[in-house]
Amino acid sequence: MIKNIVFDLGGVVVEWHPERLLEAYPGDKELPLALFRGGFFERYWTQFDRGVLTQTEVSAEMSRFTGRTYAECWDFMEYIKHFLVNIPETEALIRELAGEGYRLFCLSNMSAEYYDYMKDRDVFRLLEGHLISAHEKVIKPEEAIYRLLLERYGLKAEETLFIDDLKPNVEAAERLGIRTVHFTDRNKGVREVRERIRQA
Repeated sequence: MIKNIVFDLGGVVVEWHPERLLEAYPGDKELPLALFRGGFFERYWTQFDRGVLTQTEVSAEMSRFTGRTYAECWDFMEYIKHFLVNIPETEALIRELAGEGYRLFCLSNMSAEYYDYMKDRDVFRLLEGHLISAHEKVIKPEEAIYRLLLERYGLKAEETLFIDDLKPNVEAAERLGIRTVHFTDRNKGVREVRERIRQA
């Protein structure tokens, strides 16, 4: 029986689509293009999510990486932050599950600055616990962060459903006996969550 439901944030609870961000960015698109082509996010974003680098430090690295001004890079990072809007379908699901008495949590690879920007939204108040990588200095899919989730909140793996948009994160949870939904499409993902709950 599933009693606990754990949501990733980016790509599950809030929008995270690099392609859409690139299309919507109102500034010079050569900046994000240079970052994506040069592998900047692979090199630095993991450390940002781990809480090793701050937004100030990442903006400075971005400036050195691209040759753009620090101010332009800071503004781009702020744009990314404000791009993280709620996904209505997931927000409705969280409200529904909260009303049914499930224990709800989030487990996210996210910087402290981005989390601070979002944490006071109404939907986040429905989550009993928030486990954020930058606060813990450990990230998915490292096994330690899943064990920390289970231990901190007293959860049994077999009673817990974890929802994430990235396959390696889902597979890591499954290795610990946690049930999962690979959330690749919002409507399909919401249906799968409901189905998994009914099947349990």
